[in-house]
Formats: sequence, structure tokens, C-alpha cells
Amino acid sequence: MSVEELIDRLKYRFNDYWYSEKRSVKLLARALAFALFAAVISTIAPTLADELSSDPQMLEPVMQTTDSSTSTITIADTATATPSATPTFTPDPVVSRPAVAVPSESPLPESSDSATADQPGAPLEVQPKYIVKVPSSGAIDPRATSYFLPHIYAASMDPDTQYSMICVSGTSGTRFDALQKGVPNNTTEGNELIAGDQTGMLVISAETNRAVNLFNSFNGLFLTTWGGGLSGRSLTVRIVAVSKPVVNPEFCSAAKSGAVMTLRPLGLDLSTVKGGGVLK
Repeated sequence: MSVEELIDRLKYRFNDYWYSEKRSVKLLARALAFALFAAVISTIAPTLADELSSDPQMLEPVMQTTDSSTSTITIADTATATPSATPTFTPDPVVSRPAVAVPSESPLPESSDSATADQPGAPLEVQPKYIVKVPSSGAIDPRATSYFLPHIYAASMDPDTQYSMICVSGTSGTRFDALQKGVPNNTTEGNELIAGDQTGMLVISAETNRAVNLFNSFNGLFLTTWGGGLSGRSLTVRIVAVSKPVVNPEFCSAAKSGAVMTLRPLGLDLSTVKGGGVLK
């Protein structure tokens, strides 16, 4: 039997086992084939690696040449990297600046508005003229002990005048009642101030128009007396321009405008004869 026939029989037998209808035979044949292939690889691979590592030609650089009549290209053993230039940094030039003098802390000057707001009200240095309309006299019953003063009118001739103080004083024994009658309406805070209500010296301070309205409110200023009648008594109305509402009786002497009113008795006595009449 020749070698070729033996190989053909082995191939035929191997194909029968490889494609056998029995699953166990087919798996066993394939396992043996893989084992045989692995044994061959494990035997040949180390030997081939040892031979290649011991061959001096594998360690030398390979020279590649081209059949060109013009140039020859040679590959160097190792590529030598060109050292890169080390960057150098130049420090920024030092700029000398003159020292800045720090001024000493000092309080800021207060504005004139804030200074005026903090100061108390006072009469203006130059007092403007007022137009004051107060009846020069008033007729009352000689036995009357109370009287409603007619409404008055007052206005400053200087448009820049904002606040005014009205002072009312009278003959001894006279009492003045402003706003709600029978109740002391004194107030010392805010923009409408009243002092001396139900006394012989009344002071009202606010914006000029408002001060006049307070004087005339609740049917007008009410006069009373403790003893005797009001007939023959007089009262004085003075108006002072102030920087802000204030009710200080000492400032009343700064007034340049005012009026005086006298309460005269009605002409009634026993000799008064009325017109006749006819009785039917």
C-alpha cells in the first residue's frame, strides 16, 4: 500500500468521524482534531521564536535600497528628536508709581436743607408785608360774655413766604377758644401747631393759608370772659413769617403786620324808642 492510498483512507475515515450522524462521535473527532492542532502549534511556536531571537540578522537594521539611478534612501537606526528650545520668560518691567496721598477723613459739609430741617423754627430776618383783613369793630350785647369772631383773611405779599404764625392776644380777662369748642386743642408736633388754646394768648402756626383756615374753623374764633361783659374789650391779631411751624409767644413781637379789633356795645338803653304800631 502506498503512502498516497494511506493518506486517502485516513482522509475518508476522518470525514466519516467529522460528519458522523452520531453526535458523540462527531464531537469526539472534532475534539481530537483541535487537540492535535494545539499540540503542533505549542511545539513549533517556541522553537521558531528561539531561532528568530538568536539570529544576529534580526538585530541589525534593515537597509532598504531602490534601483534608482538618482538617489539612495537609508533608514537610520533610531530617530533622534531635535531638542526643542527651552522657552524663556522675560519679567515685566517694574513700573514705579508715585504714592497717592490719602486725605484724612473729615465729615462732609451738611447741606443747607438738612441744616434748616434740624433747626427749630424762627422768625425770618426780613419780615414780609401781609394783607390782613380783620373787622375794626364788632357790635355785641353789653351783657354778652361770649362772642364768635368774624372770619379773617391774611396773605403774604412775598410769594416765597411759606409758613406763618398767627398771634392773638386781648384785654385782661379774655379767653380764646379755637377749633373744637370747649376742648383745649393744643398740639406741638407736626406741621400744624396750636398753643394757648382757651387762654388769653393764642398762637397758631402752619402754612399761611392753613393757619388762616384753622383760625376760622368751627364757626370762627370764640371769645369768652371770666367777669363782666365783653363790651369795650379789644383784641390784637399779629402775623409773623417763620422758617417752619413754631408756636413761641416770644416771636410775636417780630410781627410787622397785624390788626386790632374792638368790641363795642349795641346802642340799646331805656330811651330807645321803637316805631309805633296799630293794634287791631
